[in-house]
Amino acid sequence: MNNNTLNESSILSEWWKQVDKWLLISLFILITSGFLMSLTINPTSIYINNISILSIFSTQHIYLIIGLLISIGISMLRINHLKKMILPLFIISFLLLFSTLLIGQEWNGSKRWINLNYFTIMPIEFIKPFFCLALAFFLESKTGQSNQYKYGISILSFLAIGVILVIQPDISQFFLITSIFFSSIFISGFSFWIICLILFSGIFFSIFIYFFNFNVKNRIDSFLWPDGINNYQPELAKEAINSGGLFGVGPGNGTLKIDLPEAYTDYIYAVIAEEFGIIGCIFILFIFLFIAYRVFIRLYDEKNHFLQISLFSLIIYFSLQALIHISVNISLTPSTGMTLPFISYGGSSIIGISITFGLIMLLSKKRHI
Repeated sequence: MNNNTLNESSILSEWWKQVDKWLLISLFILITSGFLMSLTINPTSIYINNISILSIFSTQHIYLIIGLLISIGISMLRINHLKKMILPLFIISFLLLFSTLLIGQEWNGSKRWINLNYFTIMPIEFIKPFFCLALAFFLESKTGQSNQYKYGISILSFLAIGVILVIQPDISQFFLITSIFFSSIFISGFSFWIICLILFSGIFFSIFIYFFNFNVKNRIDSFLWPDGINNYQPELAKEAINSGGLFGVGPGNGTLKIDLPEAYTDYIYAVIAEEFGIIGCIFILFIFLFIAYRVFIRLYDEKNHFLQISLFSLIIYFSLQALIHISVNISLTPSTGMTLPFISYGGSSIIGISITFGLIMLLSKKRHI
């Protein structure tokens, strides 16, 4: 046996000893769930009458397999190597996000995508995990670094991303980025006055956005006063959930995915409710809550400041995105366009959330050398 074989064996055995097996199992469950849902709701074949066995497989399945490999690959990295890549990756993803304002493809009045001929990418999906790491890099306690410096550079990076998202506009992602920023400041050993400033600024800008962004105002108004405004999507989702009952109508037998164009992205949870019933919905919700529980247990004993901030902001972002999607589908919040991690259709979403989960598995290992 040569040295290369020994080194590979050592890396794999070390990874297997340190990785959280429950998180790994949860990843496989979510990937499998997304794979199975894509078999029944391939958007390229929804309106085709004669569907062959090959047509039910889509690019989504390829993205899910790639995503699984990305998550496992990232979880095998070492922390010191990761920290060297944080700023370059954050800068590259930020430049991609900025380029949407210049060369972005407009869809429904918003420039969020970059068209690369054969496929499109949504840069915000890539910047979210790297923003979590960048904030942890800025905010971790360092000898000789003043509080003004670490808070200043963190606020500037947040504002730079926030301004782009408001211009696009993509207010739901702006809310998620704000949550990442707030959670990072909170766990970093926050200043009370900084938290108050962030809260009051958030309230002010929320009111400002409501009155000056027609799309946001329309969605909130349709949620608060559903009888007076076209509320087609949420009503159809509620009908699908009600028709699903306890055990659902069976895989592939739902009608929501045919009647609602965004069923495979924004309303995938309602599709799960219709086809797999309340049992299926509770199972998916339990997986997301269980992932958050495992990470918070790991955070409880963590002493490394960088790991604390990174893990906390990553799991807040991951869990909040899932909960927002679910709450929209069951009419608890206005429509946001937020995807369900690993299950909603979309290549950029799958790759971005795979990076996020890979980082969560990496940072939650039992021991870091």
